[in-house]
Amino acid sequence: MSDEVRKTFDFPKYVNVRIHKECKQELELLVQKENIPAFIKAYQDRMAYLSQNIGKETFHRQWFEILKGTKGLRAIRFLRIQNIRILYIVDGNNAYLLLAFEERQGHRKDEYANYFSPAYSRYQDKEMLE
Repeated sequence: MSDEVRKTFDFPKYVNVRIHKECKQELELLVQKENIPAFIKAYQDRMAYLSQNIGKETFHRQWFEILKGTKGLRAIRFLRIQNIRILYIVDGNNAYLLLAFEERQGHRKDEYANYFSPAYSRYQDKEMLE
């Protein structure tokens, strides 16, 4: 992705929502050029909602889900934008965005689980959080 395209990404800053540097890079690589404006709008909406509703954000079931069988992992969903997912953890009054990927059509639940271990590792790596 060119620097020109990367500059179009606006990752809003919230004191209580932090993003891992590798997650940010994954998002920049995942979002196709034609989807950037829609993604940016959806991302801003979700981050504002998350920031204001940490711990209760999963009441908005279209955007957020608790991942059963995990140790606190949750997912932010972008269903109409390439089916992108961001895995995150809520810790106290903070949310940590850890890992981004594109969920493919016809996925199996065990494929989704492949992302859990890397997400937990990133959570332990607090120095990489912005």
